[in-house]
Amino acid sequence: EDIDILVNAAGIAHSSLLVATKAELLEQVIQINLMGTMWGCQVMSKVMMRQRRKESYSGCIINVSSLLGVKGGRGSTAYAASKAGVLGLTRSLAAELGQSNIRINAIVPGYIETQMTEGMTPEARSQALDAIPTRRFGTAEEVADAAVFLASNAYANNCVLNLDGGLSAT
Repeated sequence: EDIDILVNAAGIAHSSLLVATKAELLEQVIQINLMGTMWGCQVMSKVMMRQRRKESYSGCIINVSSLLGVKGGRGSTAYAASKAGVLGLTRSLAAELGQSNIRINAIVPGYIETQMTEGMTPEARSQALDAIPTRRFGTAEEVADAAVFLASNAYANNCVLNLDGGLSAT
């Protein structure tokens, strides 16, 4: 059966300063967030390359990064580094696979209502909301809508779509 779209959206975070983070936690974040995405891209791009023999085939891989991968943040060194790596991976693969009619794009969400944000302290949550021009966190459905847009736009390749309520503009 054909596979046309892959969305790499896995992610874990450990909040601690780098000097206080155990090597096992650093490795876990990098393995899941960056290497998991890289392996998914490697396996599925091979599958998609075999499928491109069909007339007018177009594959699409969408990697979910994070605003922290662009801006960084205190206590999120491993997470930010892993998500910055996802952006580098996305850009490199867009160049490598474009001629094979496989498009690679990324979504860069800010704060999204997920288990990760549920764990925020009330003070941290309030500070985050105050920093976002729209004064709210995004939803998983809004991230899914962004993925549908990137998957359905046949010219979208190497797109990095910020989805952060305007936080990156501040």
